[in-house]
Amino acid sequence: MRWRAGSLAWRWVGGMGMTVEPSVDLRQRFVKSLASAYRGGVRRSVPPSMRIGELAARVGVSTHVLRAWESRYGLLTPVRSPGGYRLYGVDDERRVRDVLALREQGVSAMEACRQVLAAERAGNAATGLADADDLAASGSDGHRGDPLRTDPPLLVAQLLDAVTALDEDRAHAVLDTAFLDRSVESAIVDVLVPFFVRVGEMWELGRIGIAQEHFASSLVRRRLGALSLTWGIGTGPVAVLACPPGEFHDIILLSFGVLLGRAGWRIRYLGPDTPIVSLTSAADLVRPDAVVLASRRPSGFRAHAPALRRLAERYPLWLAGRGTTPRVLDEITAHHLGPDLVGGVAELTTAARERRRAGGEAPSATPTDSEHRS
Repeated sequence: MRWRAGSLAWRWVGGMGMTVEPSVDLRQRFVKSLASAYRGGVRRSVPPSMRIGELAARVGVSTHVLRAWESRYGLLTPVRSPGGYRLYGVDDERRVRDVLALREQGVSAMEACRQVLAAERAGNAATGLADADDLAASGSDGHRGDPLRTDPPLLVAQLLDAVTALDEDRAHAVLDTAFLDRSVESAIVDVLVPFFVRVGEMWELGRIGIAQEHFASSLVRRRLGALSLTWGIGTGPVAVLACPPGEFHDIILLSFGVLLGRAGWRIRYLGPDTPIVSLTSAADLVRPDAVVLASRRPSGFRAHAPALRRLAERYPLWLAGRGTTPRVLDEITAHHLGPDLVGGVAELTTAARERRRAGGEAPSATPTDSEHRS
């Protein structure tokens, strides 16, 4: 007996001359075995040559999603070019298309990736095409290892490794994992903030240079910027956020702005190195429910104490950062915003609600505040 390709279908020709139409499942398995053999030949003859942007354009999926599927599920297996770039090949493209086909059938991304990888391993084993790359990508039980974990301390460590090596692809993959597997609030509070604390410590100890510190700031600023696009929408309370003159480190303040925005606030973000006269003009223009000023050094506040006292008399002024010492708060008569960002959002929201209930009047001054303002 033998297989013969007819014009319309595969037919099985028996010794008695009878033709029997094989089952759909049998035909599919036979075709898949041929396809596996073909792919094996292609994989060995065509080296990976696509950057992630080109792969994303070919399959119609964003680079962020591709990085997430690579880091979380091991779907993609790029190689490094001599210049250090990740390069993707035809196998990577095929896996993504297979996952997309399953996604269209309602299969979750995790399950789709698992099925595609399992089918590839089974095909390689059946045709004898498994090689060192396949074995390296799989654990002892035949499952691909997951190179990223969602534990905040491990994500912070992986981010630090990526930043130290100036590895943008790897850093984005870690951030993708943090924001996909955790809430935005948790990703910011449990991953980004501790990450920046560690970056600052490592820089002070000389373990990383200015290049790495700037790279980390740029990387996270772009990610947080994508979360700030709705800051002007809605009718919620208004907050003006800034750093005083000479203060250029605003990532934590930017993170706080994202959390405020997600709580319904409308944000007017002035950013680092803001002249106090400009801050005052902006406040007079938008009449905010809160003005938040952040500095790492007490001198950032104290150098402008008279102007800040006048600002605090007109609008609720909140001071944040390591520069917010008891002496600074006493001298300027402002409110203190502690290091708990989520708690700070709740505190500002409660204060704004009480202020609006009072008809827009500034919060009642405490006895200490009255003494300073008299």
